Amino acid sequence: MLHVKSVEEARPVLRELWATGKSIGSVHTLGALHAAHAEVIKRSAAENDQTIVTVYPNRIQLFPGSVYQYDLGADLALAESCGATVVISSDDEEMYPPEYATFIDQGQAHHRLNSSVFDFASRGQVTGAIRWISLCRPTVSYFGMKDIEQALLVQRAVRDLLIDCEIRHVPCVRIAGTGVPVSSRLRFLPPERLAEVGSIYTMLEAGRQMVRDGAHDADAVIDRMRAMLDKSLSTFQVVYVTIVDVEQFAPLSRVESPFILHCAVTDGDLHHFDGLCIRTPEDLANSPEMIWLHDAGRG
Repeated sequence: MLHVKSVEEARPVLRELWATGKSIGSVHTLGALHAAHAEVIKRSAAENDQTIVTVYPNRIQLFPGSVYQYDLGADLALAESCGATVVISSDDEEMYPPEYATFIDQGQAHHRLNSSVFDFASRGQVTGAIRWISLCRPTVSYFGMKDIEQALLVQRAVRDLLIDCEIRHVPCVRIAGTGVPVSSRLRFLPPERLAEVGSIYTMLEAGRQMVRDGAHDADAVIDRMRAMLDKSLSTFQVVYVTIVDVEQFAPLSRVESPFILHCAVTDGDLHHFDGLCIRTPEDLANSPEMIWLHDAGRG
């Protein structure tokens, strides 16, 4: 595996990759790679001749002044063990110099779901992802469905901007027995609090089953889901429970497939988001496909 430490250093490497005519997969990360990242990288490595992983804590999707904790050496080791052939890292000075001025705007969708809590989140995520895709020019770029909002909005941006790249969604990676999604945001929580987070997945599944069994009034479904969650949370509080469409993330009054069940909770410092994207009759009947892990370690 080759590690290049800047965009500038990556350009000649990428030109050589393109010249081979081989398929290229890409996985774009903030760093602090874990078992869910591993599944996404493995998927790319299995389906492509080359896999590029980018590691950069994207400043414009993080709280101003926040420090994102990650170990680049450990990230490189995990990426290589999962089949990455190139890792590109960078820093704020290169990625966002003072004169940087271009952002992706996707209208009202950028102000819903996660971005109803952090109004900069979606614009930052999508802008960052599109910049990496534009640099790497992969055949396919992979995004995990843990972050439903990002996965769908990046796919739309690639389509709208006529970028020659397929966006492929990888099922959310969850811990077997609890339903907790494997997430950098949750990595420092103790087991008892992770169990509390698991109740969110139980609630989302209950909402799916209500719709499957014939409940179509969105407010009624949300009220029942919210009541379940209020009873199961102790250190977190509910920020929102919502049911939205898959195009604009607009709230629905009547629930019909396709739709998204989504939830946000907070303890005042940590915000956690989770959801189910129901796109097919099979998703509604059996739940969307998940990747279940019995060991949520880094590999």
